[in-house]
This record gives sequence, C-alpha cells and structure tokens, in this order.
Amino acid sequence: MTLSDQGLDEFRDAWHAAEGDDFASRMARRSLEALAHESDELRPVLFSLTNRAQSELDLHLDGKTVHDHDADAASFAAFVRGIAEATQEVAKHMLGRERRASTLRILAPMPGSVRVVLRAAAPDEEPGTTAQLTRTPSIDSKSLDTVATLLARSQSEGNAPTDDVLSGLAADLPGRAHAGLKRAARAIDKQDWAVAGELRSQRGFQPVELGPEGAKALLRVLDERHETNESLTMVGTIDGQRRSIGALWFTPEGAAPIEAAVPSPELIERVVQHDAAQERVRVEFNVITIVGSGTNARRRRVYTLHSIAPAPSDPTLL
Repeated sequence: MTLSDQGLDEFRDAWHAAEGDDFASRMARRSLEALAHESDELRPVLFSLTNRAQSELDLHLDGKTVHDHDADAASFAAFVRGIAEATQEVAKHMLGRERRASTLRILAPMPGSVRVVLRAAAPDEEPGTTAQLTRTPSIDSKSLDTVATLLARSQSEGNAPTDDVLSGLAADLPGRAHAGLKRAARAIDKQDWAVAGELRSQRGFQPVELGPEGAKALLRVLDERHETNESLTMVGTIDGQRRSIGALWFTPEGAAPIEAAVPSPELIERVVQHDAAQERVRVEFNVITIVGSGTNARRRRVYTLHSIAPAPSDPTLL
C-alpha cells in the first residue's frame, strides 16, 4: 500500500502526540515504531523523528578475517577512528575553524557480522515542544553524509583504473581529512573486509558498500597530485544523477557530455530538483588538473560541481 502525503503527515502527528513519558505514550510510540518497520515509506519518517534530522552510518564488517562476529581489534579501531577523524576535519573545514570537538557518537558494536553505528548527536530539546520545531542536520551530520558518499563511490568504481568523480569528491575534501580516510581504507584492505550498510539521513536511506578493491581505489585517489584549479561556467541540461555516489551527468550546449562530482548533500538536492523539472541550467564547475601517482601517471581534467541554477531565457544574462 502506497501512503499519501496526508498519511505521512498523520503518522508524524500521531508520533508528536505520543511524545510524553507516561505509560500510554510509550506504548503508543512502540505501536507506531512497529507500524513503521513494516513500511518502506514510513521507515525514513520514523528515523527523522527519532534522530531529530541527524544522520547515522550503519556498517557491517564481513569477510575472510571476520569469524563468529569477531574481528581484529586494532584494525577495527583504526577503521572507526579514520571515519571519525575524516568527518571531524570536514566539519572544521565547513565552519572555517582550526579546532572543534566532534559530536559524532558510536553506538555499542553489535553482532551481525561485526556491526558499528556512527551517529551525529541530536541537539537537546525541551520535552513536549518538538512538534513546533524545524529540525535541520548539524554540521557533523552533513560531514558524515559527505564521508559516506565518498566511501560508496569508492566501491562503485573500485575496479576502474581511473575514476574522475571519485577524484573530484576526494579533491573537494580538506587535506586533513585524507589521513583519516587512508586509515580506514588501509584497515579494510589489510583485513580483506567487505563492509556493507546504509547511510540514514533526513533525505532517506542510501546503501554504502566498500571492499578491498574500493579501498585501493580510495587510497589511489587520495595520493593524486593537483596541478591547476580553475572555474568554468556552462549552460546545458542534466542527463542523469546518482545521489548515493555524488555523481552528475551534464550535457553542455555545443560540447561533449561531462561526468562531474557533486560534493555536498545540499548540491545534490538541487541537482535532483532541476533534473526532475527537466530544466535548462547554468552550472559552475571547479576544474582540477590531476596527476595520478606511480610511473607513467597521466594528467586528467576532473569536474566538481560548485553551483547550479536555472539558466536565464535571455542569452545576454548568461
């Protein structure tokens, strides 16, 4: 059964009405949770209500070195630390700060292969006022989204000799985030882990997978050298997008199609909206000339989306 927008709103209203701490409210919430777990449409709504719009990265570790729900402790610690450090560095870069304590939390690791859940802390709220609040993702929540998208893209093109979108996503991150990502990728590669799970956010649930080949691809792009960086504005149409791996296919007017990286959740949302409206758009790309590592490394021009907006109908306004 497909729920209408009115049905989703009624579920939210029922949840807000049951936010008390009395027995009846607790039982009502349990009933609503049970209902939501049976509906793919209600699961994201319940998650947004209970996590107060903050993201959660749920990952399962499996593979040859995982036995009966146990894994190497040192590598597991390096993996978690690497993701946490990268998320913190992205958040500091977004805020323009040199120092900032992370609010990222870890839920107790659980069986099911070996499982770990990283969650951006929810803000404090006064009881009984949540129905009137407009909740927005925190900086740490947005940073966790960014890191998860990069991990997902790494596996998506893990067997490719080069991947311009992955290079673009990595290039857009602050340099200090690279150390944490390398730490996490090396742990996966060393232990031959198959990591699978999902990013749960206000925008829905997105799959995240990363194995040894994806880890190698991530390590490869993190070692690339950037030679030049320029801005390029173009007008054209969107030829497709994939939210889960931060990718945009764009066809400029009078030029060949481009595959570009979309580095932030806010930008990908705008891309999705313009794509759905089938609009002619004006985009600004950061174009980076990248040189790969190793012998015989070739130069590539990598496109990363910086801004997107409807294109003016009057050509003189472009």
